[in-house]
Amino acid sequence: MKKLLCLLFSVFLLSGCTKITVSVQNRLEEACRLALNASVPSVNNRKQFYAYYLDPSLGRVSSTLTGNEFRMGSVRFVMNLDVARLINEKYYPEETVSHIYAVDGNEAAYTKGTLINASNEELPYEIHVIQVDEDIFAVCADAGYMSFQCMCNLNDVPAAAGQMLMISRSVTVDRQEIMNAFTTLEGITYAGTPVELFEEKVPENGSIEELLIDYEGRKTQPEESSENPETVPEDGQEGVNSD
Repeated sequence: MKKLLCLLFSVFLLSGCTKITVSVQNRLEEACRLALNASVPSVNNRKQFYAYYLDPSLGRVSSTLTGNEFRMGSVRFVMNLDVARLINEKYYPEETVSHIYAVDGNEAAYTKGTLINASNEELPYEIHVIQVDEDIFAVCADAGYMSFQCMCNLNDVPAAAGQMLMISRSVTVDRQEIMNAFTTLEGITYAGTPVELFEEKVPENGSIEELLIDYEGRKTQPEESSENPETVPEDGQEGVNSD
C-alpha cells in the first residue's frame, strides 16, 4: 500500500512539473511572437556606446557605462551590452560567443530565433527560463547586442521576456566608439632599421677580416701581432744577420 501511495505521489509531481513546463513554454513563445511582430519604436535613451527605447511602464533603477538595471512592477532585471560579441564580430568573425549562466535549476522553457533591429539587421536571440525554486524562475536572454537576466515568478516570465526582446530590437550601437574603448588591436605600428653585418664582396687577399664591418659601418681590421714579422728577401733567399 505504501509503495502504491509513493508511486501515485511521484506521478502526481511529475504530471504537475510537466504541466508547468508546457505552460511556461507556450506563454514564452507567445510573448516572443508579439514582441517580434510589434513595430520598433524610436530610441528615447542614449548612452556613450549605444541607444535604446525604454517603455514608460519600466523604470531605470541604476546605470553603468555598459549596463542598466530596470524595474518592471515588482520585478527587477538587468541589461548589459554584449561587448564580447561586438569585438568578435569585427576581429574574429568565424568564432562564436556563448554565455554560461551561473544558475542552478531545471530548464522550464527555451526558445531561440532571429530578430530585426532598428538598423534593419537580422540578429539571433536565445532565451532560457530556469526554475530555481518552487515559485522562482530565472529568465536569461541573449538578444542582438544585449544580454538580460532577471528573477521572477511564473506569471511574470512572459512579460519579462517580451520586454527584453522589445528593448534589444530598438538598440543601436556605436561600433567605432566601442572598439576605441575596449580594444587596442588597431594603431600599433612596428618599425625596424636594417643592420648590415656583412659586406657582400669577395676579399682581395683571401682574409675573412675584409668581409667584416662593425655596427657603425667601419671596416674591422685584424689586430697586428706584437712580434716583429720575419722578413723575406725579394730573391726568395733567407735573410742573413749582419753579425
